Amino acid sequence: MYSIGNLILNGTLVIATLWIVNRYLRTFYNRKKDYFAVGAWTLFAVFQMQVQINSGVASIWTTIISICLVILISILGYDGGKKSILEVLLLHVIWLLTEIMTSFLINLFPLEENNSNMAGNIISKIVMIIGVYVFSIIWKRPDNNLIPVKYYLGLLLVPIGSIYIAVTDFYSIREVHDTLYSMITFSFLLLFNIVVLEIYSKISENFVMEKEKAIYAQQMNIMAINTEEQKKIMENFHREKHDWINELIVLKNEIEHENKDVVIRKIDKIIQNCQLGEMISDTGNKCIDALINVKYATAKEKGIDFAIKIYIPEELPIDQCDLGIVVGNALDNAIEATEKSNFDTKKIEIIMGVKKESLVIVVKNPFEGSLRKDKDGNLLSTKDEFYKHGYGINSIIKVAEKYNGDVIIEEEERKFIIMITMNLKDL
Repeated sequence: MYSIGNLILNGTLVIATLWIVNRYLRTFYNRKKDYFAVGAWTLFAVFQMQVQINSGVASIWTTIISICLVILISILGYDGGKKSILEVLLLHVIWLLTEIMTSFLINLFPLEENNSNMAGNIISKIVMIIGVYVFSIIWKRPDNNLIPVKYYLGLLLVPIGSIYIAVTDFYSIREVHDTLYSMITFSFLLLFNIVVLEIYSKISENFVMEKEKAIYAQQMNIMAINTEEQKKIMENFHREKHDWINELIVLKNEIEHENKDVVIRKIDKIIQNCQLGEMISDTGNKCIDALINVKYATAKEKGIDFAIKIYIPEELPIDQCDLGIVVGNALDNAIEATEKSNFDTKKIEIIMGVKKESLVIVVKNPFEGSLRKDKDGNLLSTKDEFYKHGYGINSIIKVAEKYNGDVIIEEEERKFIIMITMNLKDL
C-alpha cells in the first residue's frame, strides 16, 4: 500500500518537474521537433524518477547531472541552442534557493524526517510551478492580454491552498493506513495546479485570438466599404479626365478663334477641379490607386509628402480587402509616426512591385525611436508610438501569412521600414 502510494506520488513529482522545465524553456524559445530531444526528455524523466525513489533529496552530483540533461534538452528540443545554457543555469539556481527556503520553513513544523523531506519536495514543486508560470507571463508581457491582473492574482489562491492542505495533511499523518490516502491527495494537488494553469493559459490565448479576430473582421468590413468608396472616387476621376479632354479640345478651338477670355476662365475652372483631389497614383489598379490617393490627401493636410515607386499590374490575384488592410495599416502607421516626428522634411516612401511571383510592398517613414530586438534579432517592441499599432501590425502579419508571405520590420538611418511580401503563385 505504502509502495503504491510512493510510486504514484513520485510519478506525479516527475511530471511536475517536466512541466516546470518545459514551461520555463518555452518562455524564452520555441519548441522544435527532434527525435533526439524525445530521447533526452525520456532520459531526464527516468533520472528524475530515480532521484525521487531515493528520497527526492538532490545532491551535488544529481544537480550536475540534472543541469547537463536540461541543457541537452534545450539544445535538441528548442531553437535557443547553446545560447540557452545561461537560462538553464539560472533555473537550477532559483530551484535550489526555493528548496533551501522551503526546507527551512518546513523545519519550523514538528514533522518526522521522512515527512519533512517529502513535504519540502512537494511544496517546493508547487512554488516552482506557480513561480515559473508567473515569470513566463511577466517576461512575455503580451500587450494585447485581455485578462485583468486581478484574475492572475486570484490564481495564487490555488498554490496557497495546496500548500496549506499539504502541510496540514503531513502534520496529521499518524498511521500507515493514512499514507496512501495522503500520497494520492498530494499527487492530486500537484496535478491540479498544473491543470489549472494550463487551462488558464488556454483561456487567455483564446481571449487574445478572439479579440484579434474581431479587430481583423472589423478592419475587413471597414476596408470593404472604403474600397468601394475609393473605387467610385477613381471612377469619377477617370470620367472627369475624359470630360477635361473634351474641354481641352473645345479650348483648342477657342484659341484658334482667339477667344482668350473664354479660354482663361475655362482653364481656371479646370485647375480648380484638379486641386480638389490630387491623384499621385495612377497605376490602373483601382484598389491601390484609391488607397494611396486617399491616404495622400490625409498626409498632405498634415504637411507630409509621398514619394512613390509603384510597378504593379492592373489586376492582382489578391482579395481587395486583404490588400486594403495591408496597405491601409502600413500607411496609417507611417503617417501617424511621421506627423509626430521632429524632422524638417517629412516624407513617406512607398515602393511596390512584383518580384519572383510575389507582391512586395515597402513603406519607409522618419523614425525617432528605436526597435528592441531579442538576441536572435526578433522584434520585441519599440519605444514611443510603434507599440500602439500592435493590432494593425498583427492584421498585416495575418494577411501576409494567408498568402504564404512574410513581414520584416527594420530600422535604418533614422527610418522605420516595413516590408511585406505576399506570394502570388498558385492563387
